[in-house]
Amino acid sequence: MSTNVDLVKKMVDCYCRMDADGLAPLLHPESRHTAPGSDFGADLVGREKIVDYFKTKVLPSFDKVDFDAVFLWEDRDKPVVIVEWRSHLWPKTGKEYTNTGAWVIEIRGGMVYWVREYFDTEKSHQNVT
Repeated sequence: MSTNVDLVKKMVDCYCRMDADGLAPLLHPESRHTAPGSDFGADLVGREKIVDYFKTKVLPSFDKVDFDAVFLWEDRDKPVVIVEWRSHLWPKTGKEYTNTGAWVIEIRGGMVYWVREYFDTEKSHQNVT
């Protein structure tokens, strides 16, 4: 397994353990996280801002989250890992549901630099809010 793939798997593990603080050592100081159309309004820049976003806005909305990497591709010429994922989510609303999506993850200096997240935001909106 490559270093970049290992890094991404650690990031996914933090999501599943709902460990926002665990993301900090994985994120580049100038990291970005974007999720077009997200209910949580994700267009963030900076490690501390991203950790705080997960700690105060995303993870408190859930009792439990589980992400499975369905497919994982790495571009070794460009430091990018693409993950097609399936999630099972238990939001505090009690509306347990599944969702699918993809992350395009750019790596810089051995750290997660930019997570571009694409998923069914309407499905999320119906179940989380």
